[in-house]
Amino acid sequence: MSERSVEILIIGSGPAGLAAALYAGRALVKPVVLERMSVGGLVLSTDWIDNYPGFPDGIGGPELMERMHQQAQRFGAEFVTDEALSLARTENGFDVSTAGGNTFHAAAVIVATGAVPKVLPVKEEAKFRGKGISYCATCDAAFFRDRPVAVIGGGGSAVEEGLVLARGSSKVTMVFPTEALQAEPVLVQQLVSLPNVELLPSAAPSAVEGGEAVERLRVRLATGGEASLDVAGIFVAMEFVPTGELLKGLVDVDAHGYIVAPESTETGVPGLYVAGDVRRKSLKQIVTAVADGAVAAQRAGMFARSRKGKGAPQPTI
Repeated sequence: MSERSVEILIIGSGPAGLAAALYAGRALVKPVVLERMSVGGLVLSTDWIDNYPGFPDGIGGPELMERMHQQAQRFGAEFVTDEALSLARTENGFDVSTAGGNTFHAAAVIVATGAVPKVLPVKEEAKFRGKGISYCATCDAAFFRDRPVAVIGGGGSAVEEGLVLARGSSKVTMVFPTEALQAEPVLVQQLVSLPNVELLPSAAPSAVEGGEAVERLRVRLATGGEASLDVAGIFVAMEFVPTGELLKGLVDVDAHGYIVAPESTETGVPGLYVAGDVRRKSLKQIVTAVADGAVAAQRAGMFARSRKGKGAPQPTI
């Protein structure tokens, strides 16, 4: 439908993309940010954040993302609702085609597409998704007030989901494959101290049963046999899957699908950078995603400026 030339194109608007947009804007290199859904990414589904520096009393995920969004806009970042479908190298930079039929010619690209939750590995998942199976406690907890639910997963995201659900659900059963929850000790302590929370370690989901909606969850036990849980809701918060499909064939990817790039966020392809949870790293938190975005913007800005007058795409309105 249209073609545009930009200096820096940022794909994704979670914490990494928003930080990249802010730092690029402050460097007077106007960035364009592509976001296929809502600005803020998965953090929008995080009810409360207590570990982001500068907020001693904590802050809601949506509010934090909106503040970052406004700050990036203040320094000139432009946000476009569209989905990037392909990314190709060109002689002068990169071409990114979108679901909306648009093509962006960019001198530099920052991919900050993040990761998404792994789908519940049972054959009934499609049947009961939205009918008791959920991937967002903040979004759907209200539908299960005074009803029993299960959370699948034992990491930080799962513990946070459990804390949200425990405020209103009659009982929360945490189902996870390890012997202990793998999350920040302070969060685990908060969760296990609640009277309506029960832990079911060394267990994995095997089937979901019900009529029009979820009624039971069957789980396999490491000790052998199965257990049946009467639940109205199943909240999935297992491991995350990176969303770096755009870069397949262009950059190195590890066995789990994460983009292999150093702290400089450089991919080895000149002008192409990765930031946030799509990049392989030891700690995946909002604060580390923001750090990635800042570094990527600094590197991308330097690269875009170095390409001016050398055939690189120049910004068009």
